[in-house]
Amino acid sequence: MHDAAETLLALGADGLQLTPGNAPTDGFVEDLRQRGVPFRTHHGFTPSAMRRQVWASDAACRVDSDSVHPPRDVDPAREPWAHRVEAGAYQTLTVETMYPGYALGTGAAIDRAMSLGLRLAVDVSHLHIQRAGGLLPDSVWRRLQDYPSIHEVHVSANPGDRDAHHPLTRDTFGLAWARERGADGTPLILECYMHRLSDDARREQVALCLGTT
Repeated sequence: MHDAAETLLALGADGLQLTPGNAPTDGFVEDLRQRGVPFRTHHGFTPSAMRRQVWASDAACRVDSDSVHPPRDVDPAREPWAHRVEAGAYQTLTVETMYPGYALGTGAAIDRAMSLGLRLAVDVSHLHIQRAGGLLPDSVWRRLQDYPSIHEVHVSANPGDRDAHHPLTRDTFGLAWARERGADGTPLILECYMHRLSDDARREQVALCLGTT
């Protein structure tokens, strides 16, 4: 965790998203706080393990992360989660827009989430997968762009058939809108696989995200 953080901060990032998957590091979060590094926690992140379970089988959320994925369609929590959402639960959670195979994986599900007033983390690469599959109508995309309760925006690129976390290009779907939301103060999070890129390519990704290139 420490090595990954130092590599990203050296690129001039304004902060970090802490996401599951890196090897545990004692004192990692405390060190970031002491240094004044802004960060947001995502899904099952914990500094003491590779990941932790997010949803109990009854759809109770077991983490206090800044944003979470909704359950997968095959998860035991999926049906209880749907019932809880309709009953007005999760109003203090920020839930990420996903792709088919998850709750919030279609335009219809996102449309319903907006009607219920859910706090959303909008991942534009996931929306691209929905659009490529004919599951995100233009009307829902337009409504989402103006939705007031968006608390994070995530950006990366993909070919439309999987969540590949490819590097951004100038014409990446949703990037221009994401920059506008970021300029308004919404946390804008770059999620491409930076470890596969050279230092120059990494800096180019940050510049594309911020609109400075």
